[in-house]
Amino acid sequence: MKTILKWLIGLSCALLVGLALAVFFILRALQPAPGEWTRTVQLGPFEREVSMPALLRIASHPFTLRLMEGRQFRTRYGTVHWQAVNAPNTWRAVCAPCTLPVGGLGREPLRLARVEFTVVPDMEMNLQGHFALGEGKEPLQGRWSSRIERQQLVLQFRIADEPAVRAFALFQRDIPEFTQARIEGRVSVKAQWRWPSHAWEFKPRLDGLLVSGLGTEALLNAEPACGEATADFGPWLPRAVIAAEDQRYYEHPGYDLQEIVAAWFGNQRQEGMTAGGSTVSQQLAKLLYTGDSRHHGRKLRELLYAVELDRTLGKARQLNLYLSLAPWGDGRCGAQAAARHFFRKPAAQLTPVEAVWLATLLHNPDRELAQLGRHGEANQARVAWVADQLRPVSRREREALVKEARRWRPPPPALKVAMAVAASQAALGR
Repeated sequence: MKTILKWLIGLSCALLVGLALAVFFILRALQPAPGEWTRTVQLGPFEREVSMPALLRIASHPFTLRLMEGRQFRTRYGTVHWQAVNAPNTWRAVCAPCTLPVGGLGREPLRLARVEFTVVPDMEMNLQGHFALGEGKEPLQGRWSSRIERQQLVLQFRIADEPAVRAFALFQRDIPEFTQARIEGRVSVKAQWRWPSHAWEFKPRLDGLLVSGLGTEALLNAEPACGEATADFGPWLPRAVIAAEDQRYYEHPGYDLQEIVAAWFGNQRQEGMTAGGSTVSQQLAKLLYTGDSRHHGRKLRELLYAVELDRTLGKARQLNLYLSLAPWGDGRCGAQAAARHFFRKPAAQLTPVEAVWLATLLHNPDRELAQLGRHGEANQARVAWVADQLRPVSRREREALVKEARRWRPPPPALKVAMAVAASQAALGR
């Protein structure tokens, strides 16, 4: 009995010594080098600064990855299943369903039926592999890699020349028109994410995107549901609206990917929806088909409709419809109603600065009118900026218009309307 007891005591001591040595070597391995990325961790009652690059290399070591085989982990995105595959030092992570925040793209998170990654570590404990988004026989596929640096972890993702329909198929539950739409074209994406800064770089590309089957050709001869049907908005208002809302209107195919991405990053920095990057075609699609929900599904539906509208209607008809239907504040719909409401004359008779001011209201009409009503002055900085974007006019004419815009004040009818809007919003506590 004494022998067994001595043996157990010896074994316990050996285990304790072994555990102490393991902790010692782990802590030594996690000792941060000068200038290295660190994080404070809690070790019982003690706190210690550890090297994050070293910790990440331990976490991505094949021994650690092997320990996780067959396990599942609850994360903020969903339950992740960690599986071994029939290849050396290769694993698969599956999250199904998976929920991802989309930040500036909308208030609702993005829900994907399935996200799958293969994971292969290299000699430096950096990881790489393939990923597949969505379920079914044709998910959206790409490659990914990680790189551990002294100050950060860099994740890179690449989708190379996949059918665009596969990208939209990821969101088909949020796009009622998906089954009737015929979507052609190719999509490519390069993206990069850095931790701990959470900085994103996102470079999508759409080639040859064509949409049909949504029935927008019916609008070729349709009468506007509000406002006045007219082709005569004068020489200045159409140009002013393009300057304010969509300066590359005559160059893009219904969407401006550069502006969409810029708006997304701007909204990320503002931690909410502040800008939409919408073209006139997209805004027309919102007025006619999708409404103004802030769900990411609405933005994708809007994009599909905008591409088809641009093809079926052409630029002139789209702009005419938009001017006939756009809300201009105080319940006014369409440019003719707005011109008469604010200036007591038809849109064709607006002066350049009047047209420019009217165009500045479009991004948020009632808010702009309420500010005018409270302060008694137009948003002169924005009026001057839109005047400076006006094309085609000579540089001399544009400079003169900018000077006029900086000192211009709306006429009494517009001020009276603005004060009424401001009083209404104040009564509602806005």
